Amino acid sequence: MCLLLESIKIANGQPQNLPWHQRRLDASRLEVFGMQLPPINLQEILNTSQLDKATIYKARVIYGEELDKVEIAPYSVRPIQSITVVEANRLDYRHKYADRSAINTLFSQRGATDDILIAQNGLLTDCSYANVCFWDGDKWYTPDEPLLAGTKRASLLEKGLVSERKIELSDIKFFESVTLINAMLDPGTIVLPASRLIY
Repeated sequence: MCLLLESIKIANGQPQNLPWHQRRLDASRLEVFGMQLPPINLQEILNTSQLDKATIYKARVIYGEELDKVEIAPYSVRPIQSITVVEANRLDYRHKYADRSAINTLFSQRGATDDILIAQNGLLTDCSYANVCFWDGDKWYTPDEPLLAGTKRASLLEKGLVSERKIELSDIKFFESVTLINAMLDPGTIVLPASRLIY
């Protein structure tokens, strides 16, 4: 059975960015399974009443046609100091699949760096677990064709805080820095000079 995943940040005892997660969950179930299914309401299934409000948690909601399981654990940011660009023209990760074996295989090619940035046909997409935004000294830009349209990315675009554009491998030299974003990472949590991208 195909299983999908939502990773949701819980801060101050409350799930964050929930409308975007719910929107993606609903759209993914409809597209993957091709029919209307009994709803999975994220607000109802995330029981945070017993959580320490001073701790950041990551909730993993695994689902298919029905809810599979919910896992909640404390979260800490993994430091990223350098990133290797790898090519994967045929990788398809348009939905947040629970099976990450293809991405894990690419991740194993990172060498001495901390993560990978996946390129497809010369265009930059995502890191192994996050969308990316590039700073040109004036604005933040995110690739317009990510492998996965993340929920944090969607909220930042809707708020006008980042803009989409095609970013080619050869464009890296024109940017000053890169930040990784996902449900757990706000812009600026992990920032590194664009020169730390190895390609």
